[in-house]
Amino acid sequence: MEAVEEQSAQTGEKKGTIKVTVCLSLSGLAEGAMEVYKEFEKQIDELGATAELQERGGCTLGQVGCRGYCSKDVLVDVYVPGEDRVTYERVKPENVAQIMKDHVIGGKPNAKLAAKADYYETLTKQARVAFANGGNVDPENIEDYIAVGGYESLRKVLTSMQPREVIEEIKKSGLRGKGGGGFFTGKKWEICANQVSDRKFIVVNGDEGNPASYMDRSVMEGCPHQVIEGMLIGAFAIGGTDGIIYTRSDYAIAVRRLNKALVDLRERGWLGQNIMGSGFNFDIYIHEGMEAFIGGESTALLSSIEGKRPFPKAQPPHSVQKGLWGNPTNLNNAETWATVPKILEKGADWYTSMGPENAPGAKSWALAGNIKYSGIMEFDMNTTLGEIINDYCGGILKKKKLKIMHVGGVGGGLLPEECSDVKIDYESLKKAGAIMGQASISAYDQSACTLDLCRFSFGFNESETCGKCTPCRIGMTLIRNMLDDIAEGRGKMEYIDKLQSLCEEIQMTSLCGLGETAPNMVLTMIRYYREELERHIVDQICDAAKCTGLYRYVVKEDECVACGACIKPCPTGAITGGTKKVAAHIDMDLCINCNACYQACNFLAIM
Repeated sequence: MEAVEEQSAQTGEKKGTIKVTVCLSLSGLAEGAMEVYKEFEKQIDELGATAELQERGGCTLGQVGCRGYCSKDVLVDVYVPGEDRVTYERVKPENVAQIMKDHVIGGKPNAKLAAKADYYETLTKQARVAFANGGNVDPENIEDYIAVGGYESLRKVLTSMQPREVIEEIKKSGLRGKGGGGFFTGKKWEICANQVSDRKFIVVNGDEGNPASYMDRSVMEGCPHQVIEGMLIGAFAIGGTDGIIYTRSDYAIAVRRLNKALVDLRERGWLGQNIMGSGFNFDIYIHEGMEAFIGGESTALLSSIEGKRPFPKAQPPHSVQKGLWGNPTNLNNAETWATVPKILEKGADWYTSMGPENAPGAKSWALAGNIKYSGIMEFDMNTTLGEIINDYCGGILKKKKLKIMHVGGVGGGLLPEECSDVKIDYESLKKAGAIMGQASISAYDQSACTLDLCRFSFGFNESETCGKCTPCRIGMTLIRNMLDDIAEGRGKMEYIDKLQSLCEEIQMTSLCGLGETAPNMVLTMIRYYREELERHIVDQICDAAKCTGLYRYVVKEDECVACGACIKPCPTGAITGGTKKVAAHIDMDLCINCNACYQACNFLAIM
């Protein structure tokens, strides 16, 4: 976005006005963005009448949504007319006065607080599609979205294209659903359009139960109008009559901004009856679901909207044929809908210029772990896992060695460094044993334990299963019990083959995607980290010291002062000695690894 230079009738800004924006995304707010915003508000009010600020054209304050750089929040941008935007990162309220003094009034960016070159380099290297406007527009101001070309794709569709032409353009682009399944969006639209019905639903899946993913939330928070514009285009192409945005009730900021966007559109006549004077009628409503992981599964989501318990259903018939209340229903996630306007704006050929032939375009990923930069970034589908971790995320912290790439969230897989050249498209990841899933990548060094990560993900899936089908309900509990046994020293070598066969059986017989993908964690652990798993079983050692059930407590006799502090907190009487100048001794047959003795020893004599 360029600096504000022209008179704006909507905002009342004067030509040459300096503009300051603060990132008020959920991650920004968690880091204190509102306090930063209020401090800027205070400073601008106090300095607004000063000669120095008046000479520089004055200053206005605004908000923006998520741009993905969560590890750098709070992010602040300063736009000076005729100059490049300057971004300040990790801003605290106490930094605001200095930024105002040095940059807004003094005209010289504060080099100490300003983002370094790698921030701008990483931003420009990304393939920004769904997040093209993240950090550039006020998510609660429709004028900001219009100023960057918002709703021009919708106008183009309504005034110069036929529904079939829109579908053909989406088919030509090769756009695939970005919720993990990867079904071709244009083909789905075509099937839905061919259904004969008086009522057709367009639904946004804005539910993310994966603990590592938040792309849909961020795009709905950061640019709700882009999601809505995609829905309107899809509704025109398919013949949709009703739109529903399904999201989680705890996505409060996204819900508020979506509601504000819908109100603004209705006031303009761009939503409801006779949209843009074209004769096209379509309206959108928001449905807040409960925080259940299974609620993100397509058939369970539709059941939730109908007021039923979110149980998955066997398919066919698919929702495009028979969905909400028996009507054809087209369901895509928020990121997919946000991509549609950009394809109509720039053309299918532009979109296919990115990514491999079988998976054109770009995809956003949530990035975490022992890396320098975390958050959300959007990549060309040709990008490899190694490029993401090293070139975009700054590599593993403290120059340590990469050990594990957890790809695809709780339904994904654990991949070793040898898979760094695997591309992030659907088929490449599946071949490696992982999936795109809800598109998260967590990179870990040697301090991570594969079994520990596997137990966390599998425990999450077990607790979130709806319990409808036996393979998932019973099978996952059996697997989790075996994983716990291994982590607590009761594992047997035959468990590895049992885990393999049980996981494969669950994948083949489960009713929905949760049961089909949950075993990926165990299968990739066996495939790539079998030696580490065997070390847990045979040697009963966790090299990362994450499996507390394998801890062995030893008293360093030459450092024990026989104070007796470790005896009282031991609940099983496993400690003998420890008094009368006799060093303490721990009987591991009685020890339950409660860690009480270690915490009680003030002389660090227990290891």
